[in-house]
Amino acid sequence: MTDTEVKAGLLFADTGGASFIVGAFRAGVDARFGIENAAGGVSGRKIVYSWRDDGGDPEVNGVKARELVSEEIFGMIEGINAAAGSAQYLADQKIPVTGVAAETAWAAYDNMVSWRYYTASTGSSTVWGNFIRSQGGARAVLLSGVANDAVRNYNRQLTESLQAEGISVDIIEATDLTDFVALAEWLKAERIDTVTGATPPDLLAQMLSAAQVVGVNLKSILVPFGYDPTLLNQVGSLLATTVIYLSFIPFEVQSPAHTRFLNAMTAYAPEFQPPAQESAVYGWLSADLFVRGLRAAGPCPTRQSFIQGLRAIHNYDADGLLPGPVDLATNRGMSSNCFAFVRVSDDGRRFVPLQPMARCGNPIS
Repeated sequence: MTDTEVKAGLLFADTGGASFIVGAFRAGVDARFGIENAAGGVSGRKIVYSWRDDGGDPEVNGVKARELVSEEIFGMIEGINAAAGSAQYLADQKIPVTGVAAETAWAAYDNMVSWRYYTASTGSSTVWGNFIRSQGGARAVLLSGVANDAVRNYNRQLTESLQAEGISVDIIEATDLTDFVALAEWLKAERIDTVTGATPPDLLAQMLSAAQVVGVNLKSILVPFGYDPTLLNQVGSLLATTVIYLSFIPFEVQSPAHTRFLNAMTAYAPEFQPPAQESAVYGWLSADLFVRGLRAAGPCPTRQSFIQGLRAIHNYDADGLLPGPVDLATNRGMSSNCFAFVRVSDDGRRFVPLQPMARCGNPIS
């Protein structure tokens, strides 16, 4: 840090199996830092960053984190799936970290701050089970395209949520799945009426295509990602009626917060089209937390004052992008409880926000 500049590190999966989740992550960071710098920065300091690709591999993540720290970064922004590789090291160095908390490691260290904890080491929420039950679901399969500890813990949360509503659950780790017709026939034979889990859109589209051929009667399809207009152009007809839950208000609402985001994306990340991409919002929110930490730390920030100041924010809503305010002092490691839900239209051409806009459940301890 100097009188005119503060340097961040950016570490995410630009390549590898997890890259489809965060394809526009860096663009969102550029957009958020871009508008902040255009307004003069934080306390007169513009935010710059160096970045590395960890490929979604925790071991690589640890190596790349050390490289970035050697470049004298003030704090770190991390993407999804591999932060566990650097978590202990960054905590030992007392380096603040903001980003997408997709692993339980985020809950173990006070220096790591997120607006949403995708996986909690214990507990869950009734929000997913409530929704699936409202759609008439009674027998569910959790279909996962990646087999790792973060996904398995996420599946545990989903299982507890569904079982709390009396919904039976089977789990399939489909990392090597090729025979989707056989899977669909099994779904039909077992009278599965719900598909959920951390299912990549391409895998889900193939499964749903086979399910249509076999004649599986699905009452509910609920997944955590796939909110991307380019996806509708590719496989929208196959994903019709799929419901995606989001940790931010969908773009279809067209709020002032969305206008600000879209204008910033056009100005500072014009290469990403269309700009209304879920992973870009993840990057934006991660960078926004970094900005909030700098602001909260005052005109002469230290890493410790950054962490303490950010943790002292009790009503963070990203200027209206989140479904509800988050208390950053108490949300560490807690399973998120409120989401916005969107449904792929019957013709597969658009996303339709479901009402109420914010759906919340009750914590499961």
